[in-house]
Amino acid sequence: MFRLVRSGIVALAFGATLAGVMALPVAARPPVSPSADPSEVALTPLEQQARADKLAFAQKELRRPGSVIGASPAACPASAQTLTASGISPSAVSPAAGCSGYWGWVSITPRRQEQSYWCGVATVQVVSNYVWRMAASSNKWTQSQITAWTQTTTAGTSGSRESYGLNQANAGSPNLPASWTYAAMTSTQIAQGGSVWHSLLRTDINQYSMPQVVSVAPKDPGFAYFLTSWRNAAAQYAGHYIVLNGWTGVWDNTRTPTVNYADSAVGATGTASLDPAYDMWQMIRKTNVNKTGVYVGW
Repeated sequence: MFRLVRSGIVALAFGATLAGVMALPVAARPPVSPSADPSEVALTPLEQQARADKLAFAQKELRRPGSVIGASPAACPASAQTLTASGISPSAVSPAAGCSGYWGWVSITPRRQEQSYWCGVATVQVVSNYVWRMAASSNKWTQSQITAWTQTTTAGTSGSRESYGLNQANAGSPNLPASWTYAAMTSTQIAQGGSVWHSLLRTDINQYSMPQVVSVAPKDPGFAYFLTSWRNAAAQYAGHYIVLNGWTGVWDNTRTPTVNYADSAVGATGTASLDPAYDMWQMIRKTNVNKTGVYVGW
């Protein structure tokens, strides 16, 4: 594992997440020795400008008056999981129509990672299928094709290559929002904590109708926070990419607000889950021998 900081962008490599996280516990991969990252990919000038534009929206979201839990609880569902039952069908274009500031959601279809170390590859596939508006049973790109962009090895996918893969897989789609790119949180943003990350998530989903990709420590031994989707897995040191596609309740440093996500390591086709946003941030910022530092692709 290693951590590089160039131009304020955190780039990471992650240990592979094992494929057998289903009913039976699985042993963790051995720690990966630190090494240089020859594949780090910098953003183009246009992508840098898009990142700056998105950050400006996120800063407004962070300061927006009335951006609090329960802004309109009677009119909005308690969770994105209740949307269908409530008769509300948010479109991919405007996921939070009528409920802005209380929840946001975009529809994605989970995908199972085809190799034990392809969680980063599978998340790119999930996002690209959403951006290209593929049918639930179809893929825009195969996972093997995506590895040409992510340069994934048995040690996993570096943070810079994950962002590069996301951008390459989505390039040319008529559904891609204007002034959009996937980039890493900066070191300064990371230091500001969960409220800043959550404002970026709200910006991604509500302003751009785009999902967010994060790396997590999904179930570290002795750590109080773990992915619900990993409840049946043995505790193990791992780094794992997942796709966040919904939020309910604005960050208040409690376990009340929630986030929706797709996990490629669980289930026959991947699994859709929901966890407290507070827990998710703790898993994002947690480091171990197979996950060094924080990575958020927003």
